[in-house]
Amino acid sequence: MEYREKRKAQGQETEQKILETARQLMRKNGYDAVSIRDICKEAGVTTGAFYHHFRSKEEMLEKGGQQLDLYIRQQLETRPFHSSLSALRIIFTAYAEYMEENQGELTARYYQNMLAISAQKPFDTGRIIYQMVLHFVMEAQEKEILSRQYDAETVTTFCVRHFRGIVIDWAFHNYSFSLMQAMEKEFKMAYQLFKSPRAPMI
Repeated sequence: MEYREKRKAQGQETEQKILETARQLMRKNGYDAVSIRDICKEAGVTTGAFYHHFRSKEEMLEKGGQQLDLYIRQQLETRPFHSSLSALRIIFTAYAEYMEENQGELTARYYQNMLAISAQKPFDTGRIIYQMVLHFVMEAQEKEILSRQYDAETVTTFCVRHFRGIVIDWAFHNYSFSLMQAMEKEFKMAYQLFKSPRAPMI
């Protein structure tokens, strides 16, 4: 069991090393200019090790997007919040923070790739970010912070798609505006759209 756990940990470490190396190279040189061989050479791993974790650069890009979900979960665990509404705000501002810190061609390419994938399969409700938003939307509806005019799944899908769209717009406009400010503004607008009549203004 200890051997298996050690091998698993080593595998996760290698995967993270590949992802981080790819991120650095692609931010510097651009997505198309970086090959799998370049990534492996810089990371000090074999191409066999790369293909053990990823079937292609595109899959690596998609898996790298999962780091966003983990970052948001970490922010929820470390930042204090007093209500489901403030938790939702943390989720979307953390989303903006992560993207601003990792801006570059890789961000735009990730979303181009995701848009192509989205055209072929339904919206992924299994993503961590979707489940986190759904949890706090349901809680907010139970406490009459958000209206029950729409079910929690509908509100969650709308919000995740909408805020993802803001990031896509930001990337395709070459990061020419503050993503954080846009996210804060749109969060307030979304709250006005879905809030309960009894809920306070923000």
